[in-house]
Amino acid sequence: MHLRAILTTVYVKITKNTIGFITFRNHHSRIFPGLSVFALAAASSSLLAAAEALAPQPAHANYARPFEAQAQPALIPLPPGAVQPAGWLRDWCLTAKNGYTGHMDEVDPAFKQAWAADYKMTGDKLYWPNGGWPYEGGGYWFDGLARLGFVLHDDSLITQAKSRFDCISGNMNANSILFQWWLNKDNPEDLKATAGANYGEPEWPIWSSGLLGRALAGYYAGSGDPQALRALETAYSNGTGWPTMEGWGISNIWPAYQTYLWTGNQKIAQALTNFFNIIGDEHKRQSSQRYRQMPNDHEGADHGVHFCESTAAWSLGYLWTGRREFLDATLGWYRIVERDCMQPHGVPVFDEAYGPTGAFRATETCDVAAYMWSQSLLLSISGEGAMGDRIERAFFNAGPATVSRDFKQHVYFQTPNRMADKSLPAAGQNTFQVKHQPLCCTAALNRITPNYVMHMWMATYDNGLAAVQYGPCQVSALAGDGGRVQIDCQTDYPFNESIEMIIKPAKPSTFPLLLRIPAWCKRPVVSVNGSAIDAVADAKGFVRIHRKWNTGDTVHLHFPMTVQVANGSDKNLKPAAPYATVSYGPLLFALGMPDTGDPNTPASTSRWNYALSVVGELAGKDITVERNSMPAKWDWPLESPLKLHAKAVSFDWKPTNQAALPTSPVPATGEAVKLTLIPYGCTKFRVSMFPVTEQAAHLP
Repeated sequence: MHLRAILTTVYVKITKNTIGFITFRNHHSRIFPGLSVFALAAASSSLLAAAEALAPQPAHANYARPFEAQAQPALIPLPPGAVQPAGWLRDWCLTAKNGYTGHMDEVDPAFKQAWAADYKMTGDKLYWPNGGWPYEGGGYWFDGLARLGFVLHDDSLITQAKSRFDCISGNMNANSILFQWWLNKDNPEDLKATAGANYGEPEWPIWSSGLLGRALAGYYAGSGDPQALRALETAYSNGTGWPTMEGWGISNIWPAYQTYLWTGNQKIAQALTNFFNIIGDEHKRQSSQRYRQMPNDHEGADHGVHFCESTAAWSLGYLWTGRREFLDATLGWYRIVERDCMQPHGVPVFDEAYGPTGAFRATETCDVAAYMWSQSLLLSISGEGAMGDRIERAFFNAGPATVSRDFKQHVYFQTPNRMADKSLPAAGQNTFQVKHQPLCCTAALNRITPNYVMHMWMATYDNGLAAVQYGPCQVSALAGDGGRVQIDCQTDYPFNESIEMIIKPAKPSTFPLLLRIPAWCKRPVVSVNGSAIDAVADAKGFVRIHRKWNTGDTVHLHFPMTVQVANGSDKNLKPAAPYATVSYGPLLFALGMPDTGDPNTPASTSRWNYALSVVGELAGKDITVERNSMPAKWDWPLESPLKLHAKAVSFDWKPTNQAALPTSPVPATGEAVKLTLIPYGCTKFRVSMFPVTEQAAHLP
């Protein structure tokens, strides 16, 4: 079978007392027999009443799963490969392929060992410092490898991913402990080792299995490989007690949930029910149980990745149980983190735990991937366009800052301000290297780009399509009565303001098209075939166009961008230090300092001793915009096609690791200068949290 035979749809025919069937349609259509629909037959009126009220739906949603939970998500992610990158975004995906993602076996021996047939750790060697690390790294890398292969329709990447997954799925057996096929669930010593009660991070081997499960679920969604689905079902139905885990084992909830939706396995259903109904010890170290309820302002900090994985799992609790409070709790936790910890590049302070926003506070590369993933899940479940805003902010800013322009070196931590390697800030893990120890970030960075691309479009239960994140791409998906629709999105967004969508249904088709309106855009313009329509977003941030679509119909979006200057306080310093940031649309702008030859050596002529002298809502008059043509190949160049020019004054500024910013506004007595600012993602050395003058600090 040709490896580009990507799963593009699931048709389901299920009634209360009949047998369902699933059709995987690709280049070679196949039909797999379904399972009896025990879940629906057992449903009660009270169960249905617990679910959130839904609008009337067609009899058969194009992308509905054969089995559903008690509540439906607002949006349905499309299979990997339904969205392909174009333009500058395709350039960046190809750079990822030719850099880390296609060549991780060459980066470190651990990636050759990852889930390999001849690498079978037991006992305390399952813990990451003792030999278990390749299981975490493999799960992260395989996830990015398979998804990048699908979005690029690249046979070489898909083949590479398949060979690694086949080793696992081909060895799975009824006694496996999750995906660790060489262990025996009937052996008390093996169970004790995987629980890892004496490890620094309890349940760590269970955690690494969850990462592999997520990668394998993504691979199955893109390939329809029945052996992959059998492995998932075996892992999550074998009664090893993984649902009782309260710490790092939380990573298994999402792949187990997906496996149930595909199979309807009753043992998996019971395991999920047990997890969401058993109240554990929320005060236990790194307990996921704290996230099942609304936060308060006195909660202690948590590891960033654990926070993202735990909150994501409890949002699934809403779908599984129909209890809205689980989703509300997750949204509440992210509001707290966004309020107190959000860095201007779009991802919170996670170094390793979350903490107050700060110029030298860091964000781990693993957390860029984890945060984006969590927001994609919340976007699907809640349908809130604000999650799309968050994802774009993270991807366009923090995403490219994690890696070098050739995608062959990376940082473990990034900071909003970086003036000198290993000194400002001092942490050595802010340095670009081929790999950092531990290797988690080296592996996880491969997830960032493909996860953005594949989640740019989602489906709706009334057989529409939703544009939830923007950029140049092409989507090919089912809509309306099940016919295929191709939509070409022609744009250089976010480096310009306009997006042209050319609709190409296989036949004229009626379906809704949902378009996310960015919250930062105050005067959006939407037109269909040249005629303007009402561009007022609904309560969730979308404009809905429901009509009959013909080949060649064109939707034009114009999102005028304005300069936004935000003032804040770095509370890591005493007293708190005032600062200002500059944004244009979803992009954060920074004073970029040239890196000469490599991303760790700034030009000797670099200067950063400036205070921003622009004033709140009047900043548009003080900051001018310069646009130039896009380069032939996109690699986040220092010579950006989009620049801002801002007023500033020079002053005697000697930052230290203890004093990242001046703790009081700067007198506007220095030399007046005009700074050229470029997108944060185009910089390796930069200032993006600026000192401010006295005048700017005292204006709203």
